[in-house]
Amino acid sequence: MRIHPWILLFCVSAAHAIEPYSCRNGLFPRAAGTVSAAVVSATDKVPFRDDAEGCPQAASCVRKAYLVKGDAVLVSSSESGWSCAWYFGRAREFVGWLPSDALAALPAAMPSPSDWIGTWVPIAGGQSIRIAAGRGTALELSGEAQWRGGRDEAGEPVVHAGSFRGSAAPAGDRLTLDADDGKSGCVVRMQLVWHSLVVSDNALCGGVNVRFDNVYRRRP
Repeated sequence: MRIHPWILLFCVSAAHAIEPYSCRNGLFPRAAGTVSAAVVSATDKVPFRDDAEGCPQAASCVRKAYLVKGDAVLVSSSESGWSCAWYFGRAREFVGWLPSDALAALPAAMPSPSDWIGTWVPIAGGQSIRIAAGRGTALELSGEAQWRGGRDEAGEPVVHAGSFRGSAAPAGDRLTLDADDGKSGCVVRMQLVWHSLVVSDNALCGGVNVRFDNVYRRRP
């Protein structure tokens, strides 16, 4: 059977298409351990683009929010000429696709133990993480998180809580905590990159819908 060239071309194009709904706030922290930092190098405004079907290439994917030269971002992945970026605004974060050629990679810097120490919080979300000095190279870590739903049949607010506690030593810019020595099953992965703490857990650190997945900044 002869396969027409246009069929092969379609298959190749489909293989390189960016998966829709793959660059957004909730998914970004799952890249903890592989996140990098970059700065906008383009002289023109660089708008964020959506991750819906047909994005980020289509003109309909362009958002109103944009970055300018010198703005620093976190990058979770890059493919087909686009980079999934996270930017901290004053009151909220912005996550979406940016053209890779509009960004210049920032040099990776290995944090010192003191760079980890402090209380870390996201812009939005009911989580907080406290990191303190421990013995030797180890750090003492604890976290608290809440998920708020609607109201139950009795009209009471639905609140699920989660927490973790333990000690672990960072390896470069990465740290993995097996909380309570494996008794709770809670595992938390962290990466400290460009003054931000990218955190992802294994969904076993609290009640239903409670996650520590987020990008945190150290509280002043």
